[in-house]
Amino acid sequence: MKNLILTVLLFLPVFAWSQESLDWQSLSEEQHQILAPLADSWDRMPLQRRENILNGARRWEGLSPQQRQQAQRRFQDWNQRSPQQRDMIRDRFNRFQTLPPEQQRALRERFRDFQNMPEERRRTLREQFQNRPQRPGVPGIRPPRPPEGAPGRPNAPPQGRGR
Repeated sequence: MKNLILTVLLFLPVFAWSQESLDWQSLSEEQHQILAPLADSWDRMPLQRRENILNGARRWEGLSPQQRQQAQRRFQDWNQRSPQQRDMIRDRFNRFQTLPPEQQRALRERFRDFQNMPEERRRTLREQFQNRPQRPGVPGIRPPRPPEGAPGRPNAPPQGRGR
């Protein structure tokens, strides 16, 4: 018990310092500029939220002007999307995160290949993608492809009934 109390007392100043160091006044001038829209509410935010926002501001500080422009365009694009579009994007992202690493890598490679295609070919593929059959109730998701050799798949073995 004594050790527990001693440990808590040793780390209490560190915890108190970390909370105080996230007060608005302790932020740098560049952080003030980046976070200016949050100035009035900053000190009332929960500590975890301030830490998350400050981590984002630190990443922002490390971006080149070109990277900042790209991030701003993406943010504007995100803000112009409907709530349904945002939900669909979040759902796709969450499903991607659940894929095994080799499938994630394969999808990234396919996306890079797509980006490197001529614009006309990409346009054709987009049209084909938009006109494909979709799963009922799940916008933007096509039905799963049957596994190799499964019924309904080319070169599938004939199905027997009731054996």
